[in-house]
Amino acid sequence: MSDKTVGSEKERGDPENRDRTVDGDGFGLNRRDALKMSATAAAVGLTGLSAMTGSAAADANRHGISFERVVNAVDDLGLDPNGNEPIDSAIDETIEEGDVLIEFPPGTYFWEDTVAESNVNNWGIRGLGDDPTDVRFVSEKGTAKFLLKTNGGDGILIENLAIDYGFDHSGNLGLMLKADDNLRVQDVRFVGFNPTQSNGTVDNLSPQALDPDGQAIVDGLVRIGPTEIASHGHLGGDVNEGCVWVGDKHVGELIIRNSRIENTGTNAIYARKPTGSVKVEDSLFVNNNQTSIRIGGKHSYVRGCRFVVDTDNAKETNVGEFINPHAIIWETDNRGEAGGYIGDCEFIYRSAPAKTAAAVRIDGSAGRMAIYNSQFRMDADGVAAIRADDPKDPRLGITPEEPWAVTLGNVSVTGSSSGPYPAISIENRNGSTIRNSCLHLTGDRDGILIRNCDNSVIRNTNINVDGEATIFEGSDVSTSGITNSGSCPAPGDSSSGGDGTDSDDGEEEECSCSN
Repeated sequence: MSDKTVGSEKERGDPENRDRTVDGDGFGLNRRDALKMSATAAAVGLTGLSAMTGSAAADANRHGISFERVVNAVDDLGLDPNGNEPIDSAIDETIEEGDVLIEFPPGTYFWEDTVAESNVNNWGIRGLGDDPTDVRFVSEKGTAKFLLKTNGGDGILIENLAIDYGFDHSGNLGLMLKADDNLRVQDVRFVGFNPTQSNGTVDNLSPQALDPDGQAIVDGLVRIGPTEIASHGHLGGDVNEGCVWVGDKHVGELIIRNSRIENTGTNAIYARKPTGSVKVEDSLFVNNNQTSIRIGGKHSYVRGCRFVVDTDNAKETNVGEFINPHAIIWETDNRGEAGGYIGDCEFIYRSAPAKTAAAVRIDGSAGRMAIYNSQFRMDADGVAAIRADDPKDPRLGITPEEPWAVTLGNVSVTGSSSGPYPAISIENRNGSTIRNSCLHLTGDRDGILIRNCDNSVIRNTNINVDGEATIFEGSDVSTSGITNSGSCPAPGDSSSGGDGTDSDDGEEEECSCSN
């Protein structure tokens, strides 16, 4: 069985003055049906029916967004599909007019300047290719900018296309999309090398719903790198930008699903600041430095996702060394919120740097939260599965509102590794519960540490470890149904999210971990 998560994709060269190549794969994500890339989903068979000045117009509806007209970028607008003439002025004109969907035939389209507009209503761009990379938007080599910046409006669609910034180790491109409601980013791929700030970089995507009742959906986003990895700016003076950045203007609902992000230098999804909900579903994250997802608070969750960290075998074309690739940091910044959960996820750590604290780290800025129905395979020395920090000493925000309890239900932790930190630790979170869970670890590692937690419970849980099974410090913990033998369910061993047919090991059933 191959552990490669990135295969090869046929190279598509741009015009001579663009000088680009492609490095990607065919999306072998077959672990869950929802993880299948949806590039051909919801096809409606739209056709550009009239020029902008034509007498006829055809209305259309895609993903709940209605357009009065559908136009063909080449046949109707006269845009250049060979990447020589800029298209942004024509894009700007259609946005100002509104109620139009522009469909792009396969080709390369040159976007010279940033298009920035407010109150964008029922407007979109859609590639007509069989694959998102059949329609590519490019800009000047080495430039770092947002191709499109929107601020407000109802109904924005970006679908089935690639943002291509090449592999020259300088510059990259992004989209900053703020809408009041009905923002949809569907099957968009970011292609190229992601440099550090000193070499020109922006976040690839910033999707935000500006109305409390508004919704933004990102479905089928892919970015696999490679990247240049830098330390935090205060340490080394240079920084990375992430893939998805969600700021404090987001107050509605954001759903990110069926997506794949690999090899980021920092934070694949950065969503620690918004008061709106952020929901991440059915997505794959591989070898993302610092953290794959920074998220937390009421109404937010991470569900049905798979996280793989194996930095010793990461993409060879990355530049720099990985530092601390956590899977999730659950935090709420200065909001100090309680609520939210992680569920039905898999975490696989094969190798990781020494500074990696845990697969899931619950910061002291986060109040009550839960982890359900999730499996951890920890084969990297020194990395804990779950670490819930003291809310009185938050590292990334303020002390949250009470309650602070952490609930772990039907959680499985397996693997062979050693380290000074227990597989699970919970500190100063009264009322915490671990139930119907299972730990089976070989190596010099303790099982569960509960420190300064009263009225806490461990029940119906198997703890089979070479170190101490449980350590209670300054805590009142009720235990029942504790066993110390047997193995536990483990996630499959395929980093591409396989359904088990290409996995080295299946799921053992000797430990009962039902709800």
